[in-house]
Amino acid sequence: MENFTFTFHVHLPEKLEKFEQPVVIGNVKELGLWEKPIVKLRQPFPQNPTYWRSEPVVISEEKLLIEGDELDDRILDTAKNDQFGIWKNNLGLDQKYQINPNMINDFAFVDYVFNSIKSSNDLKDKIMLYQHLLSHLERPTIRASNLDFICHHVEDILKAKRLFLCLLLGYYIQRQQRQQGNYEHYKLPSSFPSEHLLIAFEDYEQETLPSNIKGQMYTAIITLMQHNAFQMQFDWFIIFKISAEIDPYYTFIDHLKTLKYPNDFLLAMFIERVEDIRSYFEGIELETHVKISKWFIQLCHNRDSIFRLWNNGLLHNNAINKSIFRCFIDRIRENIFHEIEIHFKKFPEAYRDDAIDVFRDHVLFLLENPDREWTKENITAIKRLLHDDKLNWNREEFIQSLELISDSNTLELLQIFPELLDNWFRNDFTDTKEKKIPKICITWFRNLLTKFDTNASKSNGKSSNGNHFVFLVFIHLELLYSLLGNRKNIWQIFTTIAIEEVTKCSEAQIFAAIKLMTQIKQDDVKELFLDMIKEMLNTTVQQINDQLINKIYAICDCTQGKTLDIPNSMSEDILCHIITKLQNQPTVSDPSKYHLDILGASELWNIILRATGNVKKLHSNSFVQHVKMSINELGGLLRDKTIDMQFLQKLLEYSDKTLFQHFDAAVSEKKSIVDVIISQNEIAKLRKLCENYQIQLDVLFKFYTVFCSAVQVTDVNVYIQVMNQHVQSSSKVKLKQVMLSDYWAFHEKILDSAKRCYKFNKSKTFRNIFDACLQEDATATKVEYIAQNLVPIVFEKYNGICEQFKEWENIKCSDASLLWKNVTDINAEFDLMEDCKAYKSQMFVQTLDQLSKIPHWVERLEWLEKVIGLFE
Repeated sequence: MENFTFTFHVHLPEKLEKFEQPVVIGNVKELGLWEKPIVKLRQPFPQNPTYWRSEPVVISEEKLLIEGDELDDRILDTAKNDQFGIWKNNLGLDQKYQINPNMINDFAFVDYVFNSIKSSNDLKDKIMLYQHLLSHLERPTIRASNLDFICHHVEDILKAKRLFLCLLLGYYIQRQQRQQGNYEHYKLPSSFPSEHLLIAFEDYEQETLPSNIKGQMYTAIITLMQHNAFQMQFDWFIIFKISAEIDPYYTFIDHLKTLKYPNDFLLAMFIERVEDIRSYFEGIELETHVKISKWFIQLCHNRDSIFRLWNNGLLHNNAINKSIFRCFIDRIRENIFHEIEIHFKKFPEAYRDDAIDVFRDHVLFLLENPDREWTKENITAIKRLLHDDKLNWNREEFIQSLELISDSNTLELLQIFPELLDNWFRNDFTDTKEKKIPKICITWFRNLLTKFDTNASKSNGKSSNGNHFVFLVFIHLELLYSLLGNRKNIWQIFTTIAIEEVTKCSEAQIFAAIKLMTQIKQDDVKELFLDMIKEMLNTTVQQINDQLINKIYAICDCTQGKTLDIPNSMSEDILCHIITKLQNQPTVSDPSKYHLDILGASELWNIILRATGNVKKLHSNSFVQHVKMSINELGGLLRDKTIDMQFLQKLLEYSDKTLFQHFDAAVSEKKSIVDVIISQNEIAKLRKLCENYQIQLDVLFKFYTVFCSAVQVTDVNVYIQVMNQHVQSSSKVKLKQVMLSDYWAFHEKILDSAKRCYKFNKSKTFRNIFDACLQEDATATKVEYIAQNLVPIVFEKYNGICEQFKEWENIKCSDASLLWKNVTDINAEFDLMEDCKAYKSQMFVQTLDQLSKIPHWVERLEWLEKVIGLFE
C-alpha cells in the first residue's frame, strides 16, 4: 500500500482557538478515526491569524475522508501534497465565526504558494498549485491575487518569484479587460514598478512553465512593456531578447505606435539601447526586419539621431536598404525644417553659391504639400529663409513660394504671408505681365478667413462665436495695413473680401464684436468696421420699435431692461449714426403731433437720455438735444397750463408712469434752468382737470340733447351750437382758459339743473315724469325756463311718486303706469331710485313687470276691434 504525505492548510475564523485547539479529523487512524484527533493545526504566521497549518502527515489509505459526515464529507486529493480548505460554517456558533467565502480579505493561501517558491526548478509546480487554488477556491484566490499583492512583493530578489508575479499580473489584466469589455487596452498605474518585473524575463524560456499560461504571460509582458516605454524608461528593451521565444513576428511593436520621445536626451538613450540589441535582429525574416527598422526611423526627430541609427543601430544589406531607404530619406526631409537654415549658415561660403539651388528647391518642396504638418519652429525657419537675401531668390521662385503658402491648410503658415508679400514689394519684383499677385492675394485671404471661421467654430461649437471670427478678420486687416496699407490696389482687395465675409455673419455676431474692436489701434481699420456697420444700419433702421431697441442694447453689450451703459467710443459713434438716421426721416409740422411722436417713442428716448458711460458725443447730438428740448417744452406747457385741451386729452391716453418717466428722462443729473420737472402728483392733477372738462361737456350735451329735445323747446339749438363750438375749438382752447370761472358763463343758469339731471339721462321712469311735466306746462319753451322752473317741479313729482312706493300695494295703477311706461329694465331703474331700494321685493318687481305689459295688450285689443269691424 502506497504512503502519502500531506500538509493541511485551513482558513478559520479569527479567535476560534479560544473554544478548542483546531484539529484535522478523518476516517483513518493517522487522523484519529473521527473520535480521537491527532493532527493539530497551528498558526505559523502571527500576522495571518486566520491561516492554520499542520505538520506533514504520512497516510497510507487511498480513500480518505476528513472533517465531515455521511452528508458532508471532504475527500483528500492524493495527487496534491498540500491540502487547502476553508472553514465550513457552524450555525451553532456566534455570527462572528461565520465565513463568507466571497468576502474573505485575508486569504493567505496565495502567500503560502508564493513563499514556497524556492527556485526556478519548482516554479512550474507552484504555478500548477496556484491554478489548483484558482480552480477550487476561485473567489478568495482572485481577491488575494490583486495589484496590491503584486506591488507588495515586486522587489523580491528571487527571479522565479517575480515570474510568478507576472503570471498573477497576466490573470489580473485579463480579468480587468473582460470586465471593461476592452480586450486591447489596459493601463497600469503610472507609479507601477514595471522595471522590477521586466528584468525577470532575462533568459526567459516559456517551455519550462505550464503550456496553458502562455496567454497570461504574454499579456503581462505586453502591458509591462507599454507601461515602461511610455514612462520613458528602457527596461522594456528586454523584449527584443526574448521575441524569438514569445513573439517571432514582433507584433508587440503595434502596441508602441504612439510612442514619441519628447527630447533629444531620451532619443539618444533610445538609440543607445537599439545599438545594444542590434545583434538580436540577425536571422529574422526580411519583412519583419523592415517593419522594425521603419519604426525605429520614425521615432527619430532630429538629423543626428537618424544618422546614428542608420550607421550603428540598423543591420544593412541590399534587400533591407532597398525597402527602408525611402523611409529614411523622407524622415530626413521631415526633420530638416528648422535645421535647413542652420545647415545653410554653416555651409562653407566658398561652396555656398553652388549649393543654394538645393536649399531653395528644398524650401519649395516643403511648401508643396498644403496638408503638411508644421511646427512653430519650422514656420519660423521657412520665413527666415525666404527673407534671406543670400539665397538669391528670383522673381519666379518668390511668386511660387507666395502661391504655395496661399494654398496651405495650416493657419500659422498662412499668417507669414503678409510679411513675405511686403518683402516682395521691397525687393522691387515686377508682376506686370501675368498679374499673379492680386490673384494670389485673393486666394490667400479667402483661405485665411476660412481657417479663422473653422477654428472659431471648433473652439466653441456655437454660432455666437462668430464675434471672434469678426474680430480676427479686422485684427489681421490692421496687420496688413501696417505692411501694405500704402499699396492701394492690394489693400482694396483685402478690405473688399473682409467686408464680404464678415457681412455673412449675423447682425448679432457683428454687434458682439464691437467690444473687441477697442483693441484695434489703427484708425483707418476702425473706420472701415464702423462704415460697414453704418451701412448695415442704413438698411435696417427704418423706424423706432422693439427691434431697434434690441440692436442698441446689443451694440453696447448691455442687458436689456437695465440702464444703457455705453462701453466705448465706437459704440457711441454707432448710436449717434442711428440717431442721425432717425433725424433724417420725414417729420410732421404740427407741434402737437411732433410731441406725441416723441412720446410714442419714449422707451427709446428714456434709454438714450438716461444712458451712462461714453455719452458726451451722444448727448451732444443735435437731434438728442432737440428731443430733450421738446420734452422740456411740453413739460412747460403742462406746468403753465397752456396746453390745448385736445392735445391734453391725447397726451393723457398714456399712463401716469409713462408720462412721468418721459419727462423725468429729460431732467439732467445736474438740473439746469431749462429743465422742467413734472411730478407724478402734478400729472394726476392734470388728469383730474381734463376729466372734469370732459364730464362738464357731457353733462351739458346730455341735458340739451336728451331733456330739451322736445319740439316745443325753441332755443335748444343755440345751446347745442355753442357746445359744438366748445368741442371744435378744443385744439385752440388752453387748459388755463377752461379753469377760469367764466369759461362756462353762457351755461351758468343751466349748469346746476344739468348736473342734477345727468344721473338720470338713461332713466326711463325719470324721463316719463319729465315728459309728462313738460307736456303739462305750455310755457316751457325755453331752455333756461326748463332749467330754472321745470326741473325742480319734475324732481318734486318724481320723488313724490317714488315715496308712494313705500306702500306700493295701495298705489293707483294710473300713477304707476305713468312712472313705469315703456320701462324694460326694472332693476336698472331701481338702481337709480335710491329711496326705493329698501322696498324692492320679488312680488313688487313681478307686479311692475305685468304693469309694463298693459300698453301692449291694449294696443293688441284695439287692433282686434278694428279687424272685427272689417269683417262685419
